[in-house]
Parts: sequence; structure tokens; C-alpha cells
Amino acid sequence: MSAALHTVIPAHPAPVDRALMPVLVMDALHAVTADTPFNQPDRFDALHRDLLDLLEGFHPDADIDECLFVVGHPMNHIAGREARRDVMARFFLELAATHLTAGQIFTGLETR
Repeated sequence: MSAALHTVIPAHPAPVDRALMPVLVMDALHAVTADTPFNQPDRFDALHRDLLDLLEGFHPDADIDECLFVVGHPMNHIAGREARRDVMARFFLELAATHLTAGQIFTGLETR
């Protein structure tokens, strides 16, 4: 038999170093706001606060899929207008590969 058939794929990705979390989170936020009106200091700060408020309502172990569901839900009034909701959704999509939890993302935003 081929050795490739016996490759073990880890069920969970390697944990992210706590020191890197704020960098990953803020890099993702800056990436999704670049070349948008949210790149202006006052609008960036308002978006930052909205994300903190949103994440504060989640269980700390909630995953990014749960965050995306709430941001994209039609009844979500926290995110506000469509442009703000789209940037928030792109923010969580940008972080999807990191497998951070809502609590870790909140901490990353909070330590800005």
C-alpha cells in the first residue's frame, strides 16, 4: 500500500500563538478596510467598536462561521448599512483560515 493512503490529517489546526492573535486580527481588519471609506480614522474606529460590540455578544468559543451567520442575517441591526455589513463579513472571511474563535478575535481587537 502507498504511504499516502495512511496520511493523517489533524482534526484541528495548530493553535495560533497568543502573541500573534492581535497582529492577525488587526492585519485582517486593515486589509478589508483598505481602499474603502472605512479606512478613514473616524469610520475605522466606529467599525472597530461595532466589531467589539458584536463579538461581545458571542460565546467565546463561537467559531467564525457563527460570526458570519450573524453578520449576514437580515435581522442584524448591529452591523448597520450594507457597506458596513459587507466589510464585517469580509473581515471574518479573511480570518477563516486562522480558525480563531470569537473570543480570540475579540481579544485581538481589544488589544489594538
